[in-house]
Amino acid sequence: MTESALPDAARLRDLLAGTRWHTVEVVAETGSTNADLIARAEDADVVGTVRVAGFQSAGRGRHARVWKTPHGQLAMSAAVLVRPFDAERVGWLSLLTGLAVRDALSAVAGVEAELKWPNDVLAPSDDDGPGGKLSGILSEFRPLPEGGGIAVIGTGVNVDLDPSSVENASAASVSGLAGRAVDGTEVAAAYLRALSDRLADWPDGVDRLVADYRASSATLGKRVRLILPGDVEVIGDAVDVDDQGRIVVHGPDGPVVASAGDVTHLRPV
Repeated sequence: MTESALPDAARLRDLLAGTRWHTVEVVAETGSTNADLIARAEDADVVGTVRVAGFQSAGRGRHARVWKTPHGQLAMSAAVLVRPFDAERVGWLSLLTGLAVRDALSAVAGVEAELKWPNDVLAPSDDDGPGGKLSGILSEFRPLPEGGGIAVIGTGVNVDLDPSSVENASAASVSGLAGRAVDGTEVAAAYLRALSDRLADWPDGVDRLVADYRASSATLGKRVRLILPGDVEVIGDAVDVDDQGRIVVHGPDGPVVASAGDVTHLRPV
């Protein structure tokens, strides 16, 4: 994404008035928006801060993967307070963020995205299989000495990404699916407003999140390969996401419940 396509900071702040985001930072480039906020976890004012960048030179992913954010992708991180008694449902933050991305893309571009457990947002599927990746999510947690901690929710959205620029990955862009140029400020504002709204149901209204996530899931009902920590592989049918955000896969030896892992959608046998 070029610097001229970055969200306009002043306009973005106006559009986020009345949400939980009291501080909005927009930079052309940084190492990692997540790392920037995690480094400030002990600063009480970091809660309610969002940081947006058009390019990351050391973006962070699951399993400590590092990559450069491709041009055309908007990187956004938001800091949220986690109370001590909310920690068991931290896993829901990535899932509700997927719902917020889906809400935003529907509102701004008319794109009805689908959610791949645990942290990907996909273009709508068709007869040829799942759609390309529109967004990836990484939530990181930093405990605080007094208990609880700070969660930083990182999201990359392919606003006007050229899918051919991403090696060894199936990617899609919001502009490509909308058939027109989509404004980065509108995407960022719609997503962050939706995230603020979705967080209102966390953790006490998780039942509403569960219902919406199940209805939006591209994973449930699919045959999947689930790679658990330790490289344990389970192949079976994804049958549920529970109220802790864990996936339930019915494998050859019965149900497997996982709070973390990598999922690949398989073609039906």
